[in-house]
Amino acid sequence: MQYAGVGARFGAMLIDGLILALLFIPAIVVIFAGPTRITTCSIDEDGGISIGGEFDNDLCEVPTGGTIAAAILLGLIALAAGVLYHSLLVGRTGQTFGKRATGVRVVDATSGLPIGSGRALGRYLFALFISGNLCLLGYLWAFWDPRKQTWHDKVVSSVVIKA
Repeated sequence: MQYAGVGARFGAMLIDGLILALLFIPAIVVIFAGPTRITTCSIDEDGGISIGGEFDNDLCEVPTGGTIAAAILLGLIALAAGVLYHSLLVGRTGQTFGKRATGVRVVDATSGLPIGSGRALGRYLFALFISGNLCLLGYLWAFWDPRKQTWHDKVVSSVVIKA
């Protein structure tokens, strides 16, 4: 197996990030274009706005509760779609669209076969919550690891290879 370089992996992550960002567009549109209401608010000397403050001195237009609920629901749907995107594609074929575009594949470190959706889910969640949240150390690990593994690769015993 020829291990994929950090640059190709980063490129795949950028492409996948852009794809997943598109899933959040409906939530953003709803929050900015959905129904609003007028409420009292406080505006300080610097232009800062606070709603429900003690000294209301102006009127502000804010999203309705239904608009906020719809945006949250659409955001949660987008989040779930992102989790499915990574889990199913990496689990079944080893490649998301970003990985395919950059010519890399996630495989089992021993057999070289796809890792399955369960391990792909674990890999994605570990990357999301651990590898990226400790000063990116989990991602940076690939720079000095002999098999170019990140922490989320190590946890599920996977490697990223050139496709």
